[in-house]
Amino acid sequence: MSILELRILPPIAIARLGASATPLESYDLETHPHEPLGYRRIVPAETLRLDPHSGEIVEAYVPEEVRFRDGSKVRPVAPFLELWARTAADVLEPLTTELLEAHGLTPADVRWTIHVGNVKIARRTGNPADRIFAQVTLQDHRRTALEGTCDNFRRGKRLPLGHVQYVKPNAGFPEIRLRYTPAAGLVYGAQTTRNTAADAEEPDPILLNDEQIVYDPDKGWVGFTDGNTLAPLQTEPGAIYAGWSDAQGNQISWGYLDDECDGIVSARLDVQGKTLEAQARIGAGPPTFAPDAIPIRTVHDDLDQWLHGPDHDKPATIEEVEEIVRRAVETVRLLNTAAMNGNTLEGRINAASTMVRQDSNDFGRYYAPIMAPSIVDQHAVLALHQAILAAVRSGTGAWFADTLRKPEEVGDLTDLGRRKMPGMMRGADGRHLVLTRRQIATVASGCIGTLFTEADGRRSE
Repeated sequence: MSILELRILPPIAIARLGASATPLESYDLETHPHEPLGYRRIVPAETLRLDPHSGEIVEAYVPEEVRFRDGSKVRPVAPFLELWARTAADVLEPLTTELLEAHGLTPADVRWTIHVGNVKIARRTGNPADRIFAQVTLQDHRRTALEGTCDNFRRGKRLPLGHVQYVKPNAGFPEIRLRYTPAAGLVYGAQTTRNTAADAEEPDPILLNDEQIVYDPDKGWVGFTDGNTLAPLQTEPGAIYAGWSDAQGNQISWGYLDDECDGIVSARLDVQGKTLEAQARIGAGPPTFAPDAIPIRTVHDDLDQWLHGPDHDKPATIEEVEEIVRRAVETVRLLNTAAMNGNTLEGRINAASTMVRQDSNDFGRYYAPIMAPSIVDQHAVLALHQAILAAVRSGTGAWFADTLRKPEEVGDLTDLGRRKMPGMMRGADGRHLVLTRRQIATVASGCIGTLFTEADGRRSE
C-alpha cells in the first residue's frame, strides 16, 4: 500500500483568541426536540489532552462540563490539524507511525512549515512595510512561538501570534498531527499616550506595559486617516479603526493593532523519491461570546454554496429550513431590535450605528425606521419567527421565501426592500444583509415542497 498523496484535515481551521493557558475543550450543540427555537444545549465531547512539555497526547476524555473562562482569561480554541494519506484511488486514511514505518520512514521525516500574517494595517495604509509576518519550520516536537515581524516596528519588537506544536505520536495516539494555539487577544500599539484632539492627549488606557508597545510612532499608522492617498481601498463603512475625530470629521488613528492572523500550514514528506506536499489554511479570530448560537450567515454557508452550487439537485428538507429559521432567531436574540430598527431611544434620534443611519449617510435617504417602531420589540420579533416555523411545519409556508432579500436587492432602499429578511443587519459590502443564494433556494425548495408531500412523506407528482 503506497502513499500516493497527502491531505491536511480539516483544510480550514479557525482558532479563537484567548489568554488562558488551558485550551477550550470540545463540545457539540444539540437542539431540544420539543423547543425547536429554544436555546441549544452545549454538550461536552471527546477532547484530546496534549502535554505541551513532551508534545504527546496523554489522553482522550469527555469533560464533565465545558468551561469557557479561567477567571478573567478566556480559553483559546486551539485546533488540531491531522495529516492523512491517499493510499488508493478511493482510500484516504490517517497517516500513522505504522504507515510511515511501512515505507521506511519516521515522524521526523515529516516537515511542517507555518506561515501566517496580519496585514490589517497594510490593508489601510497601502504600505508594504506595515505587513506583519511570521514563519517557522518545525524540526522537533517542542512548542514553537509565532513571532510576527514588521519593517515599521520598533527595533527588536515582535508581535506574538500564538504558537504551533508538532504533536509527538505515541502508541495510544499514533497519528501525525499539528496543533495551532492562537495568541492571547491583546491590543498593541505605538506609545503610552494618545490624542483626544489635535493639541490634547491623555494616558492610553489600553496600552499599559512595554510589551504592548511594538509599532514605531514615526511611521504611518499613528495619525493615519482614510483620506490618505496611499490607501488602496476604503472599507464600507469607512474609518472603522480606533482613533479620534478632527475638526473636519476625519477619523485619526491611534495606531492600535491586534494579534489576530491567518496563513498557510504545509506538510512535506519524501516517499519513494517523490516529494509529497499538502496545505491547509489557519486563522485566528475573536472568542465566541454566544457559543450556543450560530449566526444567520457564516463562512460555512458561502463554502457550501461554492462547493455545491446555488441551487439544490433535490428538494430541501423541512429540517434544513428549520435550521435557517433557528439561526435567525439566535441572531435576533443578540440584537437590540429597537435600536437596530432606528427607533428613537431615550429621546434621541439616530442614537446608534444602524442600517438606517448608513442608508441616510451613503445615499441621502430620508432617515426613517425600517419597520414600524411599535412592532420591533424583541418578543414580537421572536413570536414572528415562531409563526414562520409553524407555517413551514404545517405546509403553509410557501410565502416565506418571498420575504427573503435576494442578492440583487441589497440596494433596494424602498420601505418594502428594507423590510425583507434578514432585517436590520449589515453585510460585508456595507449594504443590507442577504443570505446566500443556496440558503434562499433551501427555503424555497423546502417550503414549496411541503405543499406537495403525501402523508407518507412521498412527493406528489
